[in-house]
Amino acid sequence: MVRYINKARSKFNKIFPHNLLQIILYLLSQFSAGREGLSGEETLKLGSYNALLKSSLPEEFKYYKAEEESFESSHDAFRSAFPRGFAWEVISVYSGPPEIAYKFRHWGFFEGPFKGHAPTGEMAQFYGLGILKVDDSLRVEEAEIYYDPAELFGGLLKGPPIAAPSSHACPFSH
Repeated sequence: MVRYINKARSKFNKIFPHNLLQIILYLLSQFSAGREGLSGEETLKLGSYNALLKSSLPEEFKYYKAEEESFESSHDAFRSAFPRGFAWEVISVYSGPPEIAYKFRHWGFFEGPFKGHAPTGEMAQFYGLGILKVDDSLRVEEAEIYYDPAELFGGLLKGPPIAAPSSHACPFSH
């Protein structure tokens, strides 16, 4: 079961819909933290990070603005922050098909800059719960994901702001 969940999760890192093995793209819906569901195509267009981190918070409270990011820019930001990777693992599986409930952990070492914040070298992580609804062939039709993004961003925003280079510096000091 864990191997199947990991295979299903791999859909979030694919770019082309025809590469999505074991996924019924047009039936798949992704729901994150109780928000309205996204189709597989919408998730691919937004990018997995943007789909998962989209927020309805007022602008002044958003620490990550998914609507301002592209698929590429969101992946670049997280690859930069986690140069050794941002691992995903299943901790527990609570039920079997057709509705598979599981607990997961996403983690990595914050060793590169993230959105103007210096790295701390510390582990940044979050835990969440997921529910996969599968058909008789064990292909995912729907994925629900529940987590608290503040767990992740608490670690990423802990690094001090990176100072912008001063325009008044002496040109001969370099």
